Amino acid sequence: MKYLSVLAVPVLASILFLIFPGTAFAHGVEVSDVTGQAGVHTVRFSYTDGTSMLFAKVRVFPPSSPDAPAQESIADRDGYFSFIPFEAGDWRLAAEDGMGHRGEIIVTVDDAAEAETALPAQNTAPSNKLPKAIAIVLGLSLLANIFALWYFAGLRKKGSGKNAH
Repeated sequence: MKYLSVLAVPVLASILFLIFPGTAFAHGVEVSDVTGQAGVHTVRFSYTDGTSMLFAKVRVFPPSSPDAPAQESIADRDGYFSFIPFEAGDWRLAAEDGMGHRGEIIVTVDDAAEAETALPAQNTAPSNKLPKAIAIVLGLSLLANIFALWYFAGLRKKGSGKNAH
């Protein structure tokens, strides 16, 4: 009797989902182009119930190479993703949330002038600054080596005094 009540809930739920498949809480994906400033294209990926596709994997396919992505990144926590095109034409953006939902949109860049002016001139001088994690590891390593030298030098002095007698 105890096992019958344990099995009744999953069996009943399965039967209800077979009878009423629309109420299985399924939802699709909506994609909208919400481009703001000139040259920068912003797209929002969301589900049909309005919730964001947060941190969805986004791939950007340029017009000249529709099968090889020019960029792979993730959408932000609100489902927004921005990119700067480098050529005119139809750009395809595809987003996947890792749970079977996928959305695509075609963003048309009208002219090459828009694509070229979108990229600001940047200083490309190399930076001599170490990443913070590497600097911390190197600093700790330096301290460990200094203490190891001090410790073993002290042992050597103590050991040489005992052999002298």
